[in-house]
Amino acid sequence: AGPAPTGAVGLIAVHRSDPGLMLGYWNRPEEEADVFRGDWFVGGDVGAMDADGWIAHHGRANDILKPLGYRVSPQEIEAVLETHPAVAEAACTENEVKDGVRLICAYIVPRDPCAPPDTADLERHAAEHLASYKRPRLYRFVGSLPRTANGKLQRSRLGTLPDQPT
Repeated sequence: AGPAPTGAVGLIAVHRSDPGLMLGYWNRPEEEADVFRGDWFVGGDVGAMDADGWIAHHGRANDILKPLGYRVSPQEIEAVLETHPAVAEAACTENEVKDGVRLICAYIVPRDPCAPPDTADLERHAAEHLASYKRPRLYRFVGSLPRTANGKLQRSRLGTLPDQPT
């Protein structure tokens, strides 16, 4: 498809000749074939390049949210929510609320488990820092976020979390 315009979000591709790129997947030719497009490695990371050639990472292609058809990085929303003083951690995904209707849902780990933040206060905070289409429409308070053994967020498990008692 070719390079994306400066500032546009797209898949990050690394040329096979880059000395920092891996040589391949050890004994996994099918997986290796999935990530190479000719001489380009495309592993599923999404980013945008600025005018100076720096790339801002916007997450993984399979994590990107698409409310109202817009491409939204959940990490951008999470970073904003985590600046709220009552939020220890945040993670976002889309939840289907009825057939064909998906809304951004924020899973919030409160800094004080006995006093979760007020949802209206979180909505105001999001409105100050995010475009309307990027704002969560649902908030759930949870005790912790699901993570792998090495600490990576398991976004696909967010919808299975029980709400934290308040």
